[in-house]
Amino acid sequence: MDKVEGRKHAASDVGFAPKMFCNICPGVKATAFCVDCHEYLCTDCTGYHQRLTLTKMHSLLMGHEFPSVIPPKLLADKTEVIRKCPDHPNEKIKFYCQGHSALCCVACNVLSHEQCTKTYIPDIAEDFKNGPEFNKLNTDIQDSDKRIEDSLSEIDNCLKAVGTLKADEMDVFGKYRVKIIEYLDRREKELQAEIQHIHDQDVAFLLELQTQLKTRQSELKMMREKLKSHDKNSSELFIAAKRACSQLAQLQSSLQEITEKIGYRQYSMMKDPRMETILQDNTGAATVDQIYGKICLSRILY
Repeated sequence: MDKVEGRKHAASDVGFAPKMFCNICPGVKATAFCVDCHEYLCTDCTGYHQRLTLTKMHSLLMGHEFPSVIPPKLLADKTEVIRKCPDHPNEKIKFYCQGHSALCCVACNVLSHEQCTKTYIPDIAEDFKNGPEFNKLNTDIQDSDKRIEDSLSEIDNCLKAVGTLKADEMDVFGKYRVKIIEYLDRREKELQAEIQHIHDQDVAFLLELQTQLKTRQSELKMMREKLKSHDKNSSELFIAAKRACSQLAQLQSSLQEITEKIGYRQYSMMKDPRMETILQDNTGAATVDQIYGKICLSRILY
């Protein structure tokens, strides 16, 4: 099987897996197999694998092509890859330079580490496997994995808290909006009632003046008719006219008082300058007060 970096492998010699699980996420169905890492990967891990600098050029067997078991040929390829010197591809890593903490091939020894203290890897590999350094490495890996799991759990809690916070604050604003509308509705009714009261008073006052004027108008009509009825008798006309003069003086005085009262109260709604300021302000009514800083949910939710 010839490998080309970044290319999917054919699987004619590897068999099929009806259902394999991700080596990184327990219980999650695998959808790919990394030839270089010899690991089954789920969809999420495959995405990370294809983006990370260290693994994005690895060869993947995808979907139904990945094997149900790791083929011997791939195991041999894996051995070759891990032992190959990155600086000298035709050479295998055989030595370890303690001074530089570097893995070396024969070419590295000659070109870069000739004066260094080196150890032949097969001579120390078994002791290393059973020694404290390898144990510490495994412990550190487990600790890092636990830290990642704890951090992922904290992120899940943060996501829940963010959603809850949004819902709570939207509910607060919704209730605040209802209070504002209720306040405006109440003030509208109060102002309408005040305007209606002024209107009713002015209408009643003008109607009363109208009645008084019509009464005076009737009195004038009667005065003209009485004078006309004595038109043929000069003596009676004289008496009626003198009486009419006295009555007319009183009527004119009353008429003067009435006409001086004609009118109505002018009014207009004065807008509250505080409300006008809020309406003109794009951030009026309410604002979102952001509290900067990290909230440690592990201290709150755990």
